[in-house]
Amino acid sequence: MRLFIAAVAAAALSGCATEIMSEKQCLAGDWRAAGFEDGTEGRLETALDERAARCAQFGAAVDDRAYFDGRRAGLDRLCTGPGGYEYGRAGKSYVGVCAPGEEQEFLGAYLEGWRISRAEAARAQAESAYNSAVYAVDGYREDIRRGRRVLSDKDATEKEIARARKDLDDARDNLPYAERRVDDLLYELGRADEALSQTRSSMAGWRTSKPFALMIETLQEAHEMARSEPAFDFCTDDGGGHYPRCELRPGAALKDGASGRTCAFGPAEARFARRMARGIGGARTGVAHAYDVYPRDPANGRVSRVPQGGFDAFFGADGGFEGVACSSAP
Repeated sequence: MRLFIAAVAAAALSGCATEIMSEKQCLAGDWRAAGFEDGTEGRLETALDERAARCAQFGAAVDDRAYFDGRRAGLDRLCTGPGGYEYGRAGKSYVGVCAPGEEQEFLGAYLEGWRISRAEAARAQAESAYNSAVYAVDGYREDIRRGRRVLSDKDATEKEIARARKDLDDARDNLPYAERRVDDLLYELGRADEALSQTRSSMAGWRTSKPFALMIETLQEAHEMARSEPAFDFCTDDGGGHYPRCELRPGAALKDGASGRTCAFGPAEARFARRMARGIGGARTGVAHAYDVYPRDPANGRVSRVPQGGFDAFFGADGGFEGVACSSAP
């Protein structure tokens, strides 16, 4: 069951899923290379479970030490500023694999790369739509030219003439709309160019802004929660606004630290709702996150559209995870 949920979750993380090892790779037994790949790709440790299950079919055993040596080397390359930037530019979603001391530098560069990647993708999409519209206009104009040639051809058959008239009428009807669409999409392409240019030019200011700092803090807190609370498998930030989304393990029960009441059962997805300051007598002592819980169907991995329960997660002034309290019944 855990392997199924891990595979479902990994598939949703923009390419974080491990490619199944071939028989040749399993028998070659280069587990350090496998670990290095999983580390540089920012995959969860459950990637090893998937590899091991595949290789067991061929009687090949896992070399844990070699794998984790390679994984550590891969993470050393990934969990840096340059590594984070390239990871974000690739459009990948981070799942908290870097050590806490490495995470802030990684996340800052990762979010910068992701922001540029998103603007570039929007620009590429706008250009593709514009090119398709130009192609459609060219097609209608060619239909008009072809239809006129057929109608002026004395040797054309009645069937050819009838088809030419239909194509000519259709092209004449559709061409004005297609030309307007080209104009509209050229405008959108210009806007996408401006947005990309603005994204690049404003990056330095964005990285020193309060919203950016809060985003980094919130993500670090969520990843610390996932590392500290056994009920969680991982947290990620693949929502458009970089808000945390955390996976509860299959069969796991997330408990209220004070009452012992169960706040949520896994498998489920906990979605960040808001961040709140905590304090006593006007002095800030930490922050809290509010999460809504969406059950995941263990049979097919689908997430419910309706939340069932929720919880608040508490963090100290240093960002350390302190526990949860149920905000509603699961």
